[in-house]
Amino acid sequence: MDYIKHIYWLSPDETTLLRESLSAKGIKIKSAKGVVCTPLDIINKISIVAPEVWDDTCARQGSWYRASKKNGLFLLISANAVEGLAGKKAATIRAVDFRPSRLADLEEKLEMTGELDFLSKVPSGWREISDFEKRVYLRWAARLGSDIDDYDFLYLTQTANHANFIKPRFFIEENGHKIPYSIDRSAHLCSCCLELFQVLGDEHPKKLVAPCPGATIFARLEPDRYLLVEKP
Repeated sequence: MDYIKHIYWLSPDETTLLRESLSAKGIKIKSAKGVVCTPLDIINKISIVAPEVWDDTCARQGSWYRASKKNGLFLLISANAVEGLAGKKAATIRAVDFRPSRLADLEEKLEMTGELDFLSKVPSGWREISDFEKRVYLRWAARLGSDIDDYDFLYLTQTANHANFIKPRFFIEENGHKIPYSIDRSAHLCSCCLELFQVLGDEHPKKLVAPCPGATIFARLEPDRYLLVEKP
């Protein structure tokens, strides 16, 4: 089955009206609990992520959402385009057979995360990492086949990956536009939701995003299979 998701950002009032409209047609919208990525599962046909979900399991990662212009908005993820919401559509997500020509090395990651204009955009909450979370990400990396046992490497990679969607250094080009892509394998990434849901890098017409471990576990996305995020 072809994988596709339609992404919308709605105000609280728009969300209430949508729920009422779809309920009248016998369509029930699921509400994401705990993590924001479960609506990406192919079995979930239409789901909403409320603002408070970004404060839950992945609250540190949610600091990017809270620092963005989308803070306070509801996220709608649907397997089909939703009638009447064309003007609210943020992206279409499709699975594609993309393989990057190369990934970022250690020196490049250090350079990307050390740029002053990027550092000024990093929310303070992103840097507040508990020892428990460090252990979780190392276990997840191992689960996806990585032999990395140094969390500092994972944090550097995850931060550099977000930097690449803010100021692309790794990208392909199409019709004069840069299409940034995830700079490492799924095992080493974090919070792909930020790119998939247009919290980061929404100025790019297209992005190529590899799922992070959380998305492979909670949304059953295929590790290392890139997703094309395309603006309407």
